[in-house]
Amino acid sequence: MDEGVPLRRAIIGFVLIAGFVVLVMALVRPAVFVLAPARDDAAVVIGTLTDVTARTERHEILLSRSYGWDGERDAGDGRVQLSVITGPTATGIAAVSGASPVTDDCEVDIAADRLTGCEGRSWTFEGLPIDSADPPLERWPIRVDDGAVVVDFTRTIDD
Repeated sequence: MDEGVPLRRAIIGFVLIAGFVVLVMALVRPAVFVLAPARDDAAVVIGTLTDVTARTERHEILLSRSYGWDGERDAGDGRVQLSVITGPTATGIAAVSGASPVTDDCEVDIAADRLTGCEGRSWTFEGLPIDSADPPLERWPIRVDDGAVVVDFTRTIDD
């Protein structure tokens, strides 16, 4: 005679299995955060290599802390927002500051053949000044990982 599984036994089995799953999750989840490498501003993905090499464009980046870069704006909770211009150059690709190193609150604009700022200042797409009397824009190191353009915002190229 076929008897069905007693209801009490089925409920106890379900509770034991669910408890085991919760226990495994409680042990594995913290281990992920402990063992995973820290994510910081040394590896900020800007976009794909295809997108960055296709055009020069501005990105608004949220950094985990302030580094004193030109144009940083408070984003709350100790974070800062930074304007960055990326695009193709004669030597590859570049990531430069979207704010003037001379004048506060002066956004750098993208023109057809150069970057322009307040008071007639201009720079190449590499961030180098057209007029040697002007300072260069801040430039950050770039690397390409599996087609993703990654920028290190913890230091500039000149450091």
